Amino acid sequence: MRIVISGTVGVGKSTAAEALAKKIEEKGYTVNFLKEGTVDSPYLGDYYEEPAKWAFIAQMDFLLERFKQWILDENKRKKQHEEGNDKVVTIYDRHFLDDYIFAELHSIKSSISHLNSIVYQVIYKEMLEKLHDIDAQPDYFFLLEAELSTITSRLSKRGRVEEQDTDEEYWKDLYNSYYVKPKFVYHFKNNAKKVVNINTENISPDDVVSMILKEINLK
Repeated sequence: MRIVISGTVGVGKSTAAEALAKKIEEKGYTVNFLKEGTVDSPYLGDYYEEPAKWAFIAQMDFLLERFKQWILDENKRKKQHEEGNDKVVTIYDRHFLDDYIFAELHSIKSSISHLNSIVYQVIYKEMLEKLHDIDAQPDYFFLLEAELSTITSRLSKRGRVEEQDTDEEYWKDLYNSYYVKPKFVYHFKNNAKKVVNINTENISPDDVVSMILKEINLK
């Protein structure tokens, strides 16, 4: 099984993904946990500070790193299966399916040039084709939601410098891309086997995990 925990920045996906991994391990499953790698990117600070200069390079770095994670995990899953382990669950704290939103947003805002946007789209299309060719689409794509005001409050409380200095309009645009624009909703539905929206407003991370476990119904 492949499970994606997704949603806009600050919605609580990493907290939920980590807690979910522990719960599934307690059930006797082998969990391959693919953490959000962009926080370790050398381009992250520049990405937020000077998007016009760094957006394309940073987005390519984020995409290629996540795709590398995916390839390595698929190889690992194949080996685990060959060894007789049929209780393997991969949990993605964001998937390369998400990268499309961020790149498109910067393209719309002209932080990524038209030519670079075309280059990105060609590479991205090849990755999606690979995903479908080996039938490795996520079995569940959990899209966590909350009110925009709740999310901006969470971003403020966690106090990451690069996030604090980012224009509020960016967070609003990103929010709309994830939850409002049909183009991106269809993107997730076309490339994952099942998309499940979970409203995290006024519920705890443990409640979110319980809802996910109920949905996937692991024996």
